[in-house]
Amino acid sequence: MLITQKINTPEYRALLTPHLLKLAELFRANQYEIRVAGGAVRDILMGILPHDIDFATTATPEQMKDMFTQANIRMINCNGEEHGTITARIDDRENFEITTLRIDKTTDGRHAEVEYTQDWQLDANRRDLTINSLFLDFNGTVYDYFNGIEDLQHRRICFVGDAVQRIREDYLRILRYFRFFGRFAPDNAIHDEQTLKAIRDNVEGLKDIAGERLWIELKLMLEQNIGPYLGIPSDADANQLEDHWQQSYQAKPHEMTILTKLFRNTHEVRKFEQRLKYSNDCRRLSQLLITYRDSISLLDSSSTDRLKPYKDLVIDLIINDPMAKERIVELLKYQHHLSEAQQLSDWTIPRFPVTGNMLTSKGIKQGPNFKLILNALRDNWKQSHFQATENQLIDEVLPHVLETLAHTNPNDTIPKKRKEKE
Repeated sequence: MLITQKINTPEYRALLTPHLLKLAELFRANQYEIRVAGGAVRDILMGILPHDIDFATTATPEQMKDMFTQANIRMINCNGEEHGTITARIDDRENFEITTLRIDKTTDGRHAEVEYTQDWQLDANRRDLTINSLFLDFNGTVYDYFNGIEDLQHRRICFVGDAVQRIREDYLRILRYFRFFGRFAPDNAIHDEQTLKAIRDNVEGLKDIAGERLWIELKLMLEQNIGPYLGIPSDADANQLEDHWQQSYQAKPHEMTILTKLFRNTHEVRKFEQRLKYSNDCRRLSQLLITYRDSISLLDSSSTDRLKPYKDLVIDLIINDPMAKERIVELLKYQHHLSEAQQLSDWTIPRFPVTGNMLTSKGIKQGPNFKLILNALRDNWKQSHFQATENQLIDEVLPHVLETLAHTNPNDTIPKKRKEKE
């Protein structure tokens, strides 16, 4: 249901520059509607002078181009045209971004195929939050199709319509929800449980969002001191995070490879995990990064294999984690060793040639020392740069391992010969 409200505030009047009024008159003369859209309307209603102002119109991009060409108005930044946006520069003094009303025909959670419309409500319906779905004309009338004015008055942050549908149209809206909640909701506000459920059920969609888009949204949250609402330390350094992203983004790092830079220890990352309830894969990656980021490094250039410490770590961890290699590739990206990350990604993990059954066939019993013996053989194999064969490990190395253990713990380590009957 459409709700309208008349305003005549100082913030609204400040909006009406001579250049904007000239633009509005041009649209009126050509019988096209044009209104201020989205966040600028929200800010004006809150008594804030908006910095970025977006406009929406019933005119198509082609109609706008024809209109501006006939009026000798320069158009700049043509990159937005494919999304329905034309930027007009009025009197070489002020730029205005105007986007045709549209609906999303299909979406994949990142991009949308749009169709132009002249229905303001349909355009409002495709926007993320009710407080961002408002329009304002140049007579001071606010148009509200989804109760955004009342939500703004009560500092409520609500998705337009169905939260699941809005999130699946663009998974970045998960972060936008928390950013606006931290910015506008009162200190004692609690999240709507159905909204949180929609976020938890769809948070995996963030993995396909381009790092550039994630970074822009996250930086906005940190600059507005919204991090603590997400479980991010209040003193997180946005500049340090940006520098980290700049040094690693070309390798297309996992989002947690970037975000983990915000945390100094596992305690801080656990608070973040508890707040956002992200996946076990994300949790394991962030914990691995924090555990090894300062304790493992490339060998110097004179070494046979600079990646040897990382390959050894793969061998140690893959016993219990089939994704160990992928996580350690992310560790190299985290440390900004991008070419080495690719090298490790291309590396084929060698197969350890000794199995537990082989030890059993040699008369070694299952017991406390069984794992110690297997690990000792694996360590020797790693020291050989994974070249030691089954025969070398069983025939040459195993006796030394058993002898060493016999001196430290003689309990059933060395197979004993059966005593002959007298």
